[in-house]
Amino acid sequence: MNVILIGYRASGKSTVGLLLSERLQVSFVDTDQLVEEAAGQSIKELVALEGWEKFRERETAAIASLRDVNACVVATGGGAILSGANRDLLKNRGALIYLKTPWPDIIERLRRDTRESQSRPQLTSENLVAETIAVLNERIPLYESAADFTVDTQDKSVVRVTNDIYQYLLEAGIVSKINKLKKC
Repeated sequence: MNVILIGYRASGKSTVGLLLSERLQVSFVDTDQLVEEAAGQSIKELVALEGWEKFRERETAAIASLRDVNACVVATGGGAILSGANRDLLKNRGALIYLKTPWPDIIERLRRDTRESQSRPQLTSENLVAETIAVLNERIPLYESAADFTVDTQDKSVVRVTNDIYQYLLEAGIVSKINKLKKC
């Protein structure tokens, strides 16, 4: 059983995923990193050269490559849930945890990332605020319908978010399942 984190870009999936994997004592996988490693370039470069459609194809291949992975924490890209095939693949691989993050927090994090030269490619031609709100409105129903558990990240530290997820996993019997898989 894997724990799969879904949510919009800059919602904290990679940061929380690393902490959660340490807490569960399992591996951590980031599908965006898998795409970058396979492509030999950053997502920003890949999108600039080949477009979003090709990136989404590579993302699906990265998700499909997890079919033999058990007992790990997976952080997905923010748009991984756009494809019904991806949602099915993810649902069949583990428990989906949605990191619900308010759009002002997302925008602040994206602006900070841009200042640190870790910018992500734009999704639309809109400005950052308009793009974030529009894309979130499209994706929130998908995140909510796919999720087994939703954690609201508003006003919470990454440690608190990690603890909330861990508590859910404990109560749902998922920690027990993961521990059994680790012994195999």
